[in-house]
Amino acid sequence: MRPREIAQAWFDMCRTGDADRLSELATDDFVCHGPGGAGDRAMFLEWLRWYPTAFSEQTPVLEDVIVTDDRIVVRYMVRSTYRGGYLNLPAYDQPVQETGIIIFRLADGRVAETWLEGNDLEVAQQLGGQVRTL
Repeated sequence: MRPREIAQAWFDMCRTGDADRLSELATDDFVCHGPGGAGDRAMFLEWLRWYPTAFSEQTPVLEDVIVTDDRIVVRYMVRSTYRGGYLNLPAYDQPVQETGIIIFRLADGRVAETWLEGNDLEVAQQLGGQVRTL
């Protein structure tokens, strides 16, 4: 697959929660980095099962895709419907928009590592979460 196809397939996998697709797209020693720190394949699979149930009807848009030798950088936007399970925020089938940047490191044409920077604070605010300042 070409780099943009890999990125699109990754977002499709996350949209559907297709755990079987991870074997095709990622290396056996895959590592993900995100707001909660680093995680292995098993941790990512837990997230993959949760994400499309909490945020359904996802419509991902890959805004920018930048490719280097072994990296794909994607600036993305995902619109979805919140169904519950995120930061104990109640669900009222709210529409939500998530934006972020994900960096993929490839090894032999498969994703070996990801780094995700998302707008978790804005998502929480869209869902009625309160922000306290000191």
